[in-house]
Amino acid sequence: MEKNELIKELLSELSYRSNEGYPMLDNREQISIIAEILDEWGYTEIKNELIENLLEADKETFTATKKDTGETSVFKTKDSRDSAIEKGTHTKKEDSGENDSKEKPKTAVSPGTSSGDSYNDSLSDNDPAKIKKSKTSKVKKSPNVTNKIYGKSGEGDTDVKNDMMKYGFSGYQKGTGKKPAPGSAGSAFNEIASGEAVHMIGENPNINEEELARKMYEEYKETELGKEQSKSSGVGKIPKDIENQKLYSKCVISARSARTKYNTTQNRVNNLQSNGKFGTIDKIDTYYGAADSITAQTISINDANKVLLPNGTEVSKEDAVKFVEAGGGGMNPSDTATFVKDKSGNLLIQFHSDKTSTADIQDNSTLAQEGENYKDALNRIDELSNDDKKEANSIIDTYSSKMSSIEENYNNQAATIAGRLSELTLDTQIDIIEKDKQTLKKNIEVAIFGKDGKPKKQFKNYLPADSTTTSLSMKEKYESIRRMVADGNGKTNEVKVITKVGLILQSKDSSIEGIDVKKLISDERAEVVNLQRERVNVLNKKSVDVGGVSVPLGRLMEAEETIRGFHLSLIDYPPKKYESGNPSSMVGSSLDINMGGVKVNGEVLRGCMGVSNTTEFKQKFKLIEADDLVTDGEGNVTGKTVFVYAIDSEGKEIQIGKKSYRSKAGATGKTNNTFIYSNEMQKCFKSKS
Repeated sequence: MEKNELIKELLSELSYRSNEGYPMLDNREQISIIAEILDEWGYTEIKNELIENLLEADKETFTATKKDTGETSVFKTKDSRDSAIEKGTHTKKEDSGENDSKEKPKTAVSPGTSSGDSYNDSLSDNDPAKIKKSKTSKVKKSPNVTNKIYGKSGEGDTDVKNDMMKYGFSGYQKGTGKKPAPGSAGSAFNEIASGEAVHMIGENPNINEEELARKMYEEYKETELGKEQSKSSGVGKIPKDIENQKLYSKCVISARSARTKYNTTQNRVNNLQSNGKFGTIDKIDTYYGAADSITAQTISINDANKVLLPNGTEVSKEDAVKFVEAGGGGMNPSDTATFVKDKSGNLLIQFHSDKTSTADIQDNSTLAQEGENYKDALNRIDELSNDDKKEANSIIDTYSSKMSSIEENYNNQAATIAGRLSELTLDTQIDIIEKDKQTLKKNIEVAIFGKDGKPKKQFKNYLPADSTTTSLSMKEKYESIRRMVADGNGKTNEVKVITKVGLILQSKDSSIEGIDVKKLISDERAEVVNLQRERVNVLNKKSVDVGGVSVPLGRLMEAEETIRGFHLSLIDYPPKKYESGNPSSMVGSSLDINMGGVKVNGEVLRGCMGVSNTTEFKQKFKLIEADDLVTDGEGNVTGKTVFVYAIDSEGKEIQIGKKSYRSKAGATGKTNNTFIYSNEMQKCFKSKS
């Protein structure tokens, strides 16, 4: 493969495997993923040099001033910098933040009495003259904070947020016995921290982005969730005295999101107060997306006097509760919320779909779920007869069944590989595991042992019941997994171990046949991907009248999926309004999409897409699917990319984004759909923020 083509494929593969959804070459986790990809593709010769260069680029540099010119020189090590100073060719660069003393944080703030008071008294109690400067990096904790979170223990979702901070995303279930809210360590931190930072701003409305990011950093740097963060791009230069740059970058993102939430809330409260619909603020609550958080929101709604949307519309408590309970999907795609209560018990409810940046994946679902989404959209079309709907539903079910049948066979390929590995030298396979610098050993531990440290029940026929991680050798652990998978009993975690060993072994000796899972399922993956295009074409044989325009049914189904995945129903609000008894109609006024401080609502979407409502979007929607499949470095099919477009009133083609079909769970993982906004849309959103 040509060098440029290899780089292109590598970056594409990295984007799909990483949590961020796009390449970040200064991110240590993504560097590890790059190493894993190159191993799988057989580029072990160039892997070490590339990884070394990437890690070298991520190291700290040291600066000094050149005596004769006054220019700044950059040294890779502190010793080389100090040596130049001793020789007299350079002098210390006092303001570099990299010399003997660390740069002090610029500002720490004295907290207010309560978040509610500070919102109303920001011009007096929080006057800039009252902000005190701190001489250390320690930040005084607000009296309103319980452990790490604003609020009292036992009230709202204070405890669940504290638990997430304490145990981290990866340790939350083991530490609490409960499943975490959907997402990742990065999304959990952004959702919780951006809400907490709203309270921090409330105590000091004049705090700037850097001060707020530092305040969060000092508060969360010792937490398990804080230690799990990966580095985000686009945050500017990070102060040199910051040890955990990954966490700090996330704090900057959360600070931006919090400022947007705070300013939006302030404006809405002021507007409601000026119209006589809201009184003096009594309390502000910010909510995370966990089950306990949803319960806390419903309690707050039921305890309220009146429940108001941001535009001042009063909604029924029944509708508000249903909307909250649908959080995270369907009619309510939010993952966080901000509620404001006045002293008369009236409650302003606001919901947010939080992303760390405009480049984040907007939606992620399985192919099976896509078929159900098609059917839901189909059954809402009044222009289709019952017979037409029945026929179309049958077509959708047929293709869903075909795709499901093929994908169910992916894991069966692992049984073939495990059987083939059993015929090969075991010591070579153990050597691969022992020398692996990625996640193989962790994969093995996760596959075998449960929360109590004992083998999972599926291993009862493969390991003694009293086995522990220390009583078993790596050989015994691996052999038990290999035998289980060869018997056809392996699930996701066990299959992952076998496919990784097979891929690495094949990369070392290409003459070994039958152990490259990507090659074995390449044709099947291509068939699944092509079935999706075929489904659209078959449905396109029937058309639907959409506001006087005939639209092919398959294209309309994809338009509906695009509207759902990108939350484009916001385009209809206003003029569309809340309808009593229809909780989904609350979305237009109550939901903001907050992408690292870039707020996207119906007005922004209309302006960037050039359409006035979703009906016009469906009429002008254009689906362009690239004929080329997405492949790995050896030509094995791994997915397909779909580009979706809207045509504005002037006939200009505007790219909305792309929908990619790709496995997010390893070589044998079932295909998922991911939605990502185009660069054109991202730039437009930022310009209007």
